[in-house]
Amino acid sequence: MGTTDVPCAPERVVTLGQGQTDSVLALGVTPVGAVKPWTDDWYDYLPDEIEQVEIIGTELEPDLEAIAALQPDVILGSKLRHEALYPQLSQIAPTVFSETIGVSWKDNVSLWADALCRQEEGQEALDAYEQRADEIEARLEEAGKADTEVSLVRFMPDQVRIYLTGFPGSVLRDAGLNRPQDQQVDNWDESPQLIEISEERIPEMDGDVILVMVSDKWYAQTGGHDVDETMERWTSTDLWQGLSAVQAGNVHEINESHWNLGGGILAATTALDSIEDLLLP
Repeated sequence: MGTTDVPCAPERVVTLGQGQTDSVLALGVTPVGAVKPWTDDWYDYLPDEIEQVEIIGTELEPDLEAIAALQPDVILGSKLRHEALYPQLSQIAPTVFSETIGVSWKDNVSLWADALCRQEEGQEALDAYEQRADEIEARLEEAGKADTEVSLVRFMPDQVRIYLTGFPGSVLRDAGLNRPQDQQVDNWDESPQLIEISEERIPEMDGDVILVMVSDKWYAQTGGHDVDETMERWTSTDLWQGLSAVQAGNVHEINESHWNLGGGILAATTALDSIEDLLLP
């Protein structure tokens, strides 16, 4: 939100989003406070140190009093989520916001590394991720699967989405995987990250492989519906049953925690692992 002077190197770090928490842990720092995960429990891919972290509200409603009580050296968040809170947060401690989340996750890792005076660790983490992605891409080519078109969809209690770009789309792109024609974009940076679809648009979900994220039960509290009901209704239709990936048995459920909810470099690396498990068994 401008210029912030952060003492080097901050030890008491508060994170206001999933991506910030993920990436700070990847940089070797355990936050003193973090907003709770979107699910009931911390995501399985996170290191055990996450259990030491004090919960300071939710990503949409961080608890300012709890943050102040922790006496942080720096607060990390995003303009997308927390712009209105910046004046109050910056009175507590130096506050650094990324512009947005999701599609910009790699740039954000570098930003958090700068804020924590861990630029070298940040570059090492990004280099390791890129090397892992390149290795998987090379193995896909060797296995004759480089042209595989992967569709990425998400079932939620009150809506169904196709992901085009964003965090999960970037992982597929980094692994060298193609997207079906209906899911390709002309401008990666300006395209919408996802689209919500109705049942008559099910054919747009097709691909050689369909990866399905299923929203956890936490979302039913706001959607008012059971995600299982949504999935059962959609997947029992003739349109779904007629998809080539369905008929070929190439529909795979993937873990939403690292494919979508985490949004940091640890999540991205774990998503790469799942690509290897599914396409290179």
